[in-house]
Amino acid sequence: MDTTHQDALETAQAFIAAFESRDRDAVAGLLAPGATFTIPLSIEGTPEPWYVFDSPEHVLGYIASVAAKFDHVAFLDKVWTVSEDARSVFLQANGDILSSAEKLVYNNVYIFRIDVQDGQITKVWEYANPVAYANLGIANSEAETAAQAG
Repeated sequence: MDTTHQDALETAQAFIAAFESRDRDAVAGLLAPGATFTIPLSIEGTPEPWYVFDSPEHVLGYIASVAAKFDHVAFLDKVWTVSEDARSVFLQANGDILSSAEKLVYNNVYIFRIDVQDGQITKVWEYANPVAYANLGIANSEAETAAQAG
């Protein structure tokens, strides 16, 4: 692996580590000025994305909503792949997410595509099974309100 690929991988790994530790400041330090975060698989089953966080501030709001809702966020069994051009890093992982206060255990399968440019995150796509999320019993309006807070 050459240095361009290694740098892209390390940037993506730092982003995921900051996500797992729910570290808003570390995430902020990795985001490019126009960074976006998209959750393409809709809980309603429609082709439109469930959420599009279209600015670094909205991305940080999403990270804050995860931190507020869940006290344990981990991605296990990580498999990393760097694209040939080193512009995208893919992560396949199993989520191990817990809310002790609400006694919620949330296990899902994830694929992340993380686009990197000049050591910063420009775009993230989070693919996960929306049925697993729906089975938590969290109302969509509650999730939307929390995700847009920030």
